[in-house]
Amino acid sequence: MNGMEIPIQQNLSKTYILIKSYYIILVFLLSSCSSFDNNDEVLIARLGDSYLYEHQVTSLINSKLSSVDSSIFIQQYINNWAQEELLLQKAALNINQDQLEIDKRLESYRRSLLIHAYEQKIIEQSLDTIVLEDQLQSYYNQHVDDYLLADKITKVMFVKTSIMAPKLDSLESWLFDNDTLLIDAIETYCHQYAKRFYYNPDEWLMWNDFQQIFSNELDISSLSMKNNTMILEDSLDVYFIHLINLKDKGEIAPLEYVKDEIRSILLNQRKLKTVEVIQTKLFEDAKQSNEFEVY
Repeated sequence: MNGMEIPIQQNLSKTYILIKSYYIILVFLLSSCSSFDNNDEVLIARLGDSYLYEHQVTSLINSKLSSVDSSIFIQQYINNWAQEELLLQKAALNINQDQLEIDKRLESYRRSLLIHAYEQKIIEQSLDTIVLEDQLQSYYNQHVDDYLLADKITKVMFVKTSIMAPKLDSLESWLFDNDTLLIDAIETYCHQYAKRFYYNPDEWLMWNDFQQIFSNELDISSLSMKNNTMILEDSLDVYFIHLINLKDKGEIAPLEYVKDEIRSILLNQRKLKTVEVIQTKLFEDAKQSNEFEVY
């Protein structure tokens, strides 16, 4: 291995000199033109009998990059290309390609790509992507033990406002009334005075994510469904918290929390079933038409 490293480095040094000259030309083109023409004859680098053309590189450049960033990208691409070509050439000389069964593997890969592309086309054309609520509920009921919570989750209403803000007593009563949360009044108030406001009755939050809103000096650990409201203060702000719902670690996750996951599972099952049905039909058709025979 050590005996091969020195020639590779020498070749790379020579190649880098050659690449550098092409790179200077390429930078000039970048600075003088807003875009490149895809021209196979514009050569920008060579390594032995391998050639790199302008269009192979410029087709990869993001149009949003500046000229400087484009130049850096091109230089890095050329260097990477040269290093890969060097390794490839050395590998071709030193590795018995017959033992790798490259042609056989490529053919297997080609077949897999074609089959996968056809299956995806079948799925796109025939898959019903609508998952009804009762289908979600049915799957959830059958697999409820699979959905035990790994962490605590919560639904919460939260307002942070200045300790000098007006009508704090009114805000407290609007927020902490369990019978009638006055959402419209709360939102109107928060748009005027709140520094931060959160309420989404359909969204469950990870407890740890919610906890990170507060500094270490503010302790919310006593919040529970029995003690579901809390007011905290620091030197500048006051925090109103109303816990709407809470599920502890180890409890069964609510359906709405895992709904997207179940929808993905059901759609994937449909995809597999769709492909299976098509495969069976193609096979039966081939047998009936004598296109498929076993001798």
